[in-house]
Amino acid sequence: HAGRGEDTRPGPLPKGVAVGVLRLGIQYFEEIVAGSFMVLMSLTTFANVLARSFFNSPIQWAEELARYAFIWVVFMGAVVCTKRKRHIAIDILLQAIPLRASAWVRLAADCCTLGIALVIAYYGWKLTAAATQITATLQVPHYLVYVVVPDSAVLIALHTLKDFLGNLRAAV
Repeated sequence: HAGRGEDTRPGPLPKGVAVGVLRLGIQYFEEIVAGSFMVLMSLTTFANVLARSFFNSPIQWAEELARYAFIWVVFMGAVVCTKRKRHIAIDILLQAIPLRASAWVRLAADCCTLGIALVIAYYGWKLTAAATQITATLQVPHYLVYVVVPDSAVLIALHTLKDFLGNLRAAV
């Protein structure tokens, strides 16, 4: 019983469970980050609407936090779409040509995506490095907001590289 001075706190997770949780966290990292910022943005906006409607007093930092959370949702959402191959695509050509030829077309698309991701990563890093000011109401450095730009571009490049290698195997 807890009343007899015994320690009732839960112990550490068993090694297999801890490894499983870590593996899931890594596997769904992008989804967790994007989803967390989506929830943060939604709750902040909802709270601000309630504060404006019922108390006639908006939360000063809510709009800024929602805006910055939205930036993270957009960029991490792009990573999730790349990872799950859910970006909008016109695939009528791929369906009309032989399988090996469609793999070559996908390779060309992967090369374009890699090039764009690397350009965004480069200029995103320059943007982040130059963002030394503090946000207006949250008082956090702008680089914490903008670091998602190069980070998401690198993640998109990594997922695209994985697709590229799969398409390369299918093409040859």
